[in-house]
Amino acid sequence: MKKQGIFLGALGLAVMLAGCGAGKPEGGESSGQGLSGAVPADTFSEPGNAESGNTEGDFDNSGSGEDMMQETNYSKMVVDESVTYQTMESFGTSGAWWSQYVGGFTKDVGGTGGSTREDIATLLFDREKGIGLTCYRFNLGAGSVESKNGTFWDYHRRAQCFETEPGVYDFNRDANAVWFLKRVSELGAEEVVLFCNSPLVRLTENGMAHMTEGGSRTNIVPENYPEWAKYCMDVAEHFVEEGIPVKFISPINEPQWDWYNGQEGCHFAKTDVAKVYVAFLEELENRPSLTDVKLSGPESGEWKGDAVGYTSAILNTVRLQEHFDTIDNHSYWSNAEDKKNFKNWMEVHYPDVKIRTSEWCEMVNGSDFTMDSAIHIAQEIAEDLRILEVVSWQNWVAVAPGGYRDGLIYIDESSQKYRALKRLWSYGNYSRYIRPGYVRVDIQAGDGEQEKMLPTAFTGTNDTGEQELVMVFINDKTKDGQPADEKTTKDEYAEQEFVLEGVDGYSRIAMYVTSEDYDLECTMEEAFDPTKPVMIPGGSVTTVVLTK
Repeated sequence: MKKQGIFLGALGLAVMLAGCGAGKPEGGESSGQGLSGAVPADTFSEPGNAESGNTEGDFDNSGSGEDMMQETNYSKMVVDESVTYQTMESFGTSGAWWSQYVGGFTKDVGGTGGSTREDIATLLFDREKGIGLTCYRFNLGAGSVESKNGTFWDYHRRAQCFETEPGVYDFNRDANAVWFLKRVSELGAEEVVLFCNSPLVRLTENGMAHMTEGGSRTNIVPENYPEWAKYCMDVAEHFVEEGIPVKFISPINEPQWDWYNGQEGCHFAKTDVAKVYVAFLEELENRPSLTDVKLSGPESGEWKGDAVGYTSAILNTVRLQEHFDTIDNHSYWSNAEDKKNFKNWMEVHYPDVKIRTSEWCEMVNGSDFTMDSAIHIAQEIAEDLRILEVVSWQNWVAVAPGGYRDGLIYIDESSQKYRALKRLWSYGNYSRYIRPGYVRVDIQAGDGEQEKMLPTAFTGTNDTGEQELVMVFINDKTKDGQPADEKTTKDEYAEQEFVLEGVDGYSRIAMYVTSEDYDLECTMEEAFDPTKPVMIPGGSVTTVVLTK
């Protein structure tokens, strides 16, 4: 992730009421599950940004059974549970650039009896009131805060380290970020990734956490790799002893790019990447307390270009081959064709190695509160699930000040007020219902328009021991056929209907909708009749859950 804008404005909060089938109560506030901002969107809007609506909306998914089927020739959405793909491991987000201050936000700005930091942790990781993420990426800073060296136009992009001198640590540092790490682990994070953007400042060639124009591109000599690895393993051991579920250590971030200023970062050539990981693996193997921890990488910034070369640098190195059963890259600047090409290459050369998307946000300037960015993040998730068959998908920053389409929640630092965005809830259409261990199965749309909803289907056993089928649909079809954007109103979207086939044995159906009117709310729950059409609201991301 390379850039993030500034957002100015007051933010708000309201406690949302849970309830399947509930619309908006009198007064116009949404009635959803969890916590969400209730301040009108014009409080935040910038010129050119559309505003979220507040009108009421109810969805009628009823029909007249077989009589209705005889009158209308509905398209079919065919599920085949005998055809299986990847097993899901996690959905997650990163704490970089915000947890070091939001983790100290203890004001009860919404009058809920909690605090901003607690509310945000709940929105992200609680499955009942939030979106139920299970992976958290914790930034192991290089020490640019302590060194005060380098060029950072946003001081939040500096990061602390725990080292006071070589081998000596102060784990009271970065206290706000550590508070968040511990709290989300309590709430449901089962998988913590410790990731670096730069080696420790004391180990870099220029004494800074980013490169110098005209200096070394790599900024660390190979002789310092073992010392860098030792620091990361020492911190990992500390957190494991504290009960944090550290599962991965990722030393490198987007190595193909040059990081001269603005944030911690370091370029690595492909041959350097392999040497870094060998040094880290040798240190990891000497730590009995870290037997459940793996290395992750290469964290290429995209699936095209150098992604193949950096991935090969790891998987072609004999010393690393047995260790890496997954690879992690980012989905920036990569279209469907780029992903198909990478997936095909992996299938030929490394068919048994799983793929994870470890970072993505929409790289577009301007704050957005509408379904436009909510639909875009859902489309990116669906594309990676369907094409790359990723077993984990991770958003970049969870919280941001606005001015960019990156965070799932916008925050105002001065007041500690925040707003949960539509894209938080559309992400939750996946993360809350597709749980670790769920298996993707085949689902085929009956026509081209419905294929554009990028349907995905997963089967698994829920918390009460019931077998369920979870399907997610993204409906951005417009009535006039024109592409939707942030100015598209809900009345300009078109509903889509279909009949489900291949779903014998399921007895209950529930629908959870994120749209202009709903924030991941249950709009329907009833006995399942396979002869009745399923209606996906226009301008929505909708999760349909069938239960046996």
